[in-house]
Amino acid sequence: MFDIQHIEPLLLLLVPLSYGVGAFATARSGQRASVLIRSAIFRLAFAFALVAAIGSVWWPVSATWLSQAPLAFIMLLLITLLGMVLGQFSERYLAGDPGQRRFMVWLQVILASVSVIAITNHLVMFLVSWVAISVSLHQLLMFFPDRPRAALAAHKKFIFARLAELCLGIAFVLLYIQYDTLLIDQILARVSADADIPPGTQASAILMAVAALLKCAQIPFHGWLIQVVESPTPVSALLHAGVVNLGGFLMILMAPLISQVSAAQWLLLLVAGPTAVFASLVMMTRISIKVRLAWSTCSQMGWMLVECALGLYELALLHLVAHSAYKAHTFLNAGNTVELSMKKRLVAVNQPDGKKWLAATCLAGLFVVPTMLLSPGSGAAHHFSWLVPGIALVILFSEFFSAGGGVLNKARGLFIGAAFWALYWLQKTFFNLMLAPPENPTSLLELVFVGVLFGVLVLGYYQIRYHRFSPAGARLYRFLFAAGYLDEWSTRLTLKIWPAKLPDVVRPRPVVTVSSPSGSRESA
Repeated sequence: MFDIQHIEPLLLLLVPLSYGVGAFATARSGQRASVLIRSAIFRLAFAFALVAAIGSVWWPVSATWLSQAPLAFIMLLLITLLGMVLGQFSERYLAGDPGQRRFMVWLQVILASVSVIAITNHLVMFLVSWVAISVSLHQLLMFFPDRPRAALAAHKKFIFARLAELCLGIAFVLLYIQYDTLLIDQILARVSADADIPPGTQASAILMAVAALLKCAQIPFHGWLIQVVESPTPVSALLHAGVVNLGGFLMILMAPLISQVSAAQWLLLLVAGPTAVFASLVMMTRISIKVRLAWSTCSQMGWMLVECALGLYELALLHLVAHSAYKAHTFLNAGNTVELSMKKRLVAVNQPDGKKWLAATCLAGLFVVPTMLLSPGSGAAHHFSWLVPGIALVILFSEFFSAGGGVLNKARGLFIGAAFWALYWLQKTFFNLMLAPPENPTSLLELVFVGVLFGVLVLGYYQIRYHRFSPAGARLYRFLFAAGYLDEWSTRLTLKIWPAKLPDVVRPRPVVTVSSPSGSRESA
């Protein structure tokens, strides 16, 4: 007799299977039929994920090789929703392009692979899907194979991806040797029960942290992420809204292990922290909207990994979901994003004076202090998670106060700030309840280090924002505009280790118009 508990794993498996069927149908059927099939597939996958997430409240997952954690359902809903939006956008964006069929095949393969990573509870399936995502993404990055810049970015991404896969594979082998199981939940349960973490397990945590740093394009492995803007806009949206977040997802998934290995946490802090600050400041110097968004992604991935290092896994998950939604909307709405950016450049920047900074700080304190004291949680990292967005609130209020516009503009700034804080509090509380992250006592040295990073970021922002044309501001701007020449060094080293033949730049043949004796004009 059919057990109702078998419905849940069936619904979960139908999500990647739907994308797989869609990829096969796209490759085999006619153009008109494949468009109709894909349109149905994207909607069906989201429907299956939604029903599975709702159904998980009433019946548990019976298959041990599928994840039963709320994290899996949150990620699956996010993946299928973004997949549905990207699929519909790509149908219109690439209509008439000879490579559309190839693009849609690999898009659905990536969505199927990411879905498997979200729901699997098995190390081998996780690793296989991780590799499949990278290989499929490489095909999309080479959508225009005759572009040298796109080929260079794909080549660097290919090398860094192989390094990440090697680290992840060795880490999983060490975990299997230590715990004699391939099921992720059983490994994490035994890690949580251990008083002392064995050296092999600690090494696996460090290797997974390295894999996350590589996947999230942290400095000095960041250049490919900046250069893939040569690919079609849907590829950029897919990459920045989904694939590049996998490093953060890995850290959140393995939170019980990462939270007990201080070496892995410090590795994340020492690499991701400076990357986040540097990329945030470099982003302020960029003219191209797509390149600015790429630096923004590099920065946001850094902050997400810093949150994981501090044990703020619910905040990292909130960061992941919010960043995915924001970057998908921004890239797919690139035309309006450019227009908005141009309008912002035309607005005069008024530096707030001391009184406005003080008023903004006091007003932000009315939001920060009560929520910090009343929200569940304890410890320095918990308070830190409220202070950081509080700094953003201070900057928001101070700029509204200095912009003029009278009482109406100040009221608008207050409303936006209050809405921002309410949404932040609600979402952070929700993800904390869903995730139930492990306790992770943060050392004072870690908080001091991150505090210094934020101090550097605020000072750099102040210098670039309000004193760009001063001697010190001009020197800082030039350095940031060149991005410290870090990618140039990384590119040279990459091509030296693994040379690649890049396509030649194909220049259009000039058309010369001459007059014939009969008076007609001919082109040569």
